Amino acid sequence: MPSCASRLLLSLLLMAGLITSCQSQTTHVPIGMTVHYRGADAQSLQQQFDAMAAMNVRWVRVDVDWSVIEPVQSQLDWTSADSIVDRALERGMQVLLVLAFAPPWTKGETTSNRDRPADPAAFANFARVAAQRYAARGVHNWEVWNEPNTGKFWPPNPDPAEYGRVFRAAAAAVREVDPRATLLIGGLSPTYGGPGPDVDPTTYLAHLYDDGAAQLADGIAVHPYTFPSQPMDRTQRTTGGFRDLPALHALMTQRGDGAKKVWITEYGAPTGTGPSAVSEQDQAATLLLARQQVAAWDWVGPLIYYELVDGGTDASEIEDNFGVLRADNSRKLAAIALADTADGSD
Repeated sequence: MPSCASRLLLSLLLMAGLITSCQSQTTHVPIGMTVHYRGADAQSLQQQFDAMAAMNVRWVRVDVDWSVIEPVQSQLDWTSADSIVDRALERGMQVLLVLAFAPPWTKGETTSNRDRPADPAAFANFARVAAQRYAARGVHNWEVWNEPNTGKFWPPNPDPAEYGRVFRAAAAAVREVDPRATLLIGGLSPTYGGPGPDVDPTTYLAHLYDDGAAQLADGIAVHPYTFPSQPMDRTQRTTGGFRDLPALHALMTQRGDGAKKVWITEYGAPTGTGPSAVSEQDQAATLLLARQQVAAWDWVGPLIYYELVDGGTDASEIEDNFGVLRADNSRKLAAIALADTADGSD
């Protein structure tokens, strides 16, 4: 039976006309969560996976961060990824691995772990080692890089041709050891207007098609954030958010890739007091409405929310507050609502 808080949220959505009575029950959309390790102990991880089981989470998205796993050359520590992957597999959840970032020792000129790989071949070698490790455990799904269309994650300026070279090298290396692998173009982020180097997802993807790289992918991963707006609101400050996904899929169709899926590998809204933060009620509504919309698009899926647990406790810091669980693993209203409306079918 839905909790009082969840019933109140669903009632408000019904009165606002945002969902119908049928949509307030269950929606058959496989959902996932991005899970970060952050040094959690066994008890904390148990609580996190219990919460995901209650929400019927089918997918767990995990960083395979080269800069964390091999901070010193030839000294590899897989704890950050293994801790999540092993528990997900024990629960029968599917795993999406995010292959990204480069340790400073590979570049020399920078100490940032977000910089693009200086040598695609070196990145591909790490990808091969990672694929060997996880294919043996039954994990075959890879998102290559994170938001390469942004200056934040491909500094100083996004370069589709350069990313294309990295994708080609990594995809070939992974498929060499795992022919069953599914390779996704790295999660493309919306742009927010104003000055800056970021390239909107559809334009960036068009460049990847022109370059011949996108055709090599098994799907396109996107991060169509819209906060503080709801997924399909007409007034949004982003280009490449939820409302723009049909245009991105139309491009895929024009290029002969219409049968491939658009994977939403991050979507959410931060609570707290920071710029563009939303209330817990609005966060819950955002996630439910996203699931409702994805159910209407047979070319989208899965829907992976960002993220399971808050990254910190500073209410004014946006990046600390995307979780559906607080940093102490207590549930926000979004986690309660997702559990109360979980689709329990296989």
